[in-house]
Amino acid sequence: MNEFQQLQYVIDFTNIYKQYSAQNKAIREIKCLEKQLEHILQPIGRDDLVVGFMKHGLVGFSPQYGGIYTYFFHKDRVLETLGKIRHQVDDCFVNQINEIIDFWGNEATENRVDRRFYEKYGFVMPKAFTEPGLANAGTRLAGMNVNLDKLILLGLPGLRDEISEAEFKAERDGDQEKIIFYQSLNMSIDLICKACDFYINNARELLCCENDVRRETQLSQIIETLQNIKCRKPQSFREGLQLFWIYAVVSDLMNYGRMDVYLGDLYCNDIDNGVLTEEEAIDLLSSVWRHFIRIGKVHDCRVIVGGKGRRNEQNADRLALVIMEVSRRIKDVVPQLTLRYYCDMDKRLLDKALGMLSEGYCFPIIYSDDTNIPAVMKAYDVTEEEAGRYIPFGCGEYVLEGLSTGTPNNGINLLKALELVLHNGYDKIWDMQLEEAYGGLEKLDTFDKLFLKYCGYVERNVELLAVQKKMNYDAAGEQASYLFYSLLMEDCIQKGKALLDGGVRYLNASSEIFGMISCADSLSAIKKLVFDEHKFTLKQVVEMLDCDFEGYEKERKLFINCPKYGNDDDYADGMAQKVFNHIAEATINAGKKAGLNKYLIVSVNNSMSAEWGKFCLASACGRKKGDPMSNGNGASIGADRKGLTALLNSMSKFDNSKHVGVINNIRVTKRFLNDSVDKFKILIETFFQNNGVQLNICCIGGDDLEKAMVEPEKYRNIIVRIGGFSARFVELSPVVQNEIIRRTTYEC
Repeated sequence: MNEFQQLQYVIDFTNIYKQYSAQNKAIREIKCLEKQLEHILQPIGRDDLVVGFMKHGLVGFSPQYGGIYTYFFHKDRVLETLGKIRHQVDDCFVNQINEIIDFWGNEATENRVDRRFYEKYGFVMPKAFTEPGLANAGTRLAGMNVNLDKLILLGLPGLRDEISEAEFKAERDGDQEKIIFYQSLNMSIDLICKACDFYINNARELLCCENDVRRETQLSQIIETLQNIKCRKPQSFREGLQLFWIYAVVSDLMNYGRMDVYLGDLYCNDIDNGVLTEEEAIDLLSSVWRHFIRIGKVHDCRVIVGGKGRRNEQNADRLALVIMEVSRRIKDVVPQLTLRYYCDMDKRLLDKALGMLSEGYCFPIIYSDDTNIPAVMKAYDVTEEEAGRYIPFGCGEYVLEGLSTGTPNNGINLLKALELVLHNGYDKIWDMQLEEAYGGLEKLDTFDKLFLKYCGYVERNVELLAVQKKMNYDAAGEQASYLFYSLLMEDCIQKGKALLDGGVRYLNASSEIFGMISCADSLSAIKKLVFDEHKFTLKQVVEMLDCDFEGYEKERKLFINCPKYGNDDDYADGMAQKVFNHIAEATINAGKKAGLNKYLIVSVNNSMSAEWGKFCLASACGRKKGDPMSNGNGASIGADRKGLTALLNSMSKFDNSKHVGVINNIRVTKRFLNDSVDKFKILIETFFQNNGVQLNICCIGGDDLEKAMVEPEKYRNIIVRIGGFSARFVELSPVVQNEIIRRTTYEC
């Protein structure tokens, strides 16, 4: 599509949006989606066995595309595109584009949230760590995990039947709003069928020109599969996988839930009846995996296997092993394959996982159902059956599959909060007053007063983030029904309400925390050296930090040698729990005040633990200015000195009912995992028995990372766990690479 066609689409989409703005939002959404679908669907690739791919344009509708949600508009890209063809178009066309730019400046959902927040507070929350502030907030509807099992069990005709039954009741009651909603849901199914038709026609065109017999057979199977899923529920693994994927493409779904559950029965039926071989199933799944890689959403793209509460568990286990094998063979940064572990599970799954990890692949991520299900019951105040539907999505936040939202659009830097306290609310990095001045360090003559002031700065920002989060949902709900998600989210059809109109059972959200352990270790050092042992005054500590410890090398060693989290040390771990409990409880309370059902923290740091560290002064944990902060619930860099067991013991001490997702990164040598796999297996199982939540396990050769820095072209296949996502090591920024290299690697 050339530049003129791209801009013409911008005009057409905007005109449709305007044309239907006076009507019900669900109808407008359908009309916009219909136009968008014509524009974004991409043709079948040469190697595609399961078809469907899309590429968004300069304007459109999406829950979270590119971090922009609902009705989005790329102003900069529109201007860039217009600049390329300015000499080819007349002033009338240019004026039309400029009018559209002004229109979306007010109408885009993200701008609506910013405007609403500004009207209330007189400013807009920073959107990135590169802006002044100890907290930031974005806008999207992330982490949606719909009930894909329902999609496969009912198929499109079954969904239509459920909608028709509900619509009949609405007609009987004369509820026109519900009738329109149900009619719109039916039209959303029409769009899924329309996408099928697009690929049926595409496959037929390719078939006419194809000379390879094998590819002819594949294209004929694609056509037959697409025709079948339009008119019946899936009756084969191929049909189930294709229906799942075409829905995911059209709905812009980015996390894919418990795949072994919703496809396990179809897989086993095909295998047991000789319809499909295991290698053919691997080929089909590999086709979807290649789509995942093309999309490249490294912060999302979760595929879950294992866990309690699965229908036909033996069938699910059989498919889970195949899914794991597909990821083992392809070895890429997506999907984020995740294994839900529990003590009575089929041991082959954990053995398979450890085998994959021992090869240097950092998937699957392992979560403990034995720990998480009881914790989620308390955190979300739900039944055991509902808690069993918890799903780690994105970077590791929990959502209840088919039952809840859980968007994590914001984050708070706890180390920066402490830094601001030590400077009377003034940020020396940005050279500006960021928090209210309280009168200076002399006011903080006890540790309790210091901690109380820190709590105040944190709480003010947490409350702002909660309000912004609720505005995020409100603005999206006012503009859209999210029809594709409402199709498969409890209890939208039953209630006759769209996702954000009261249709979803639980309107939950989460907030990311950064620098928690760096903050806790700094507080431990200050408490010990200033208030317990009186080696320094608080003023002297701040002077050392402001000098980045230059000229204070001996003193810095004292700070470094203070008790550190990650060594099973009660002094340091107790401080980490104190910091954790405060931010957790403050977030829960702020969510209640803002009107969210549940609002809890997640400690699932992505690369921001390193990147945000660039904007922090030296800290009392011994960290130098600009150095990375601790990642997730991991120890401060190099601070875990007592061995892997001690680290895991520290990680297991938090109250898991006060969060909805943490990450625990550990790194071991390939020799350790290959030579001591039974020992390592016992270590993992013991950790999960003792309140452990999850593990990100990275297994590397002794000096592979250092070599990769020197000769990146030879080490492109090294994949490392950043925090909440994975990446090829050589493609990371030097800041993040250095942070990863400095993490502790455990040996036998």
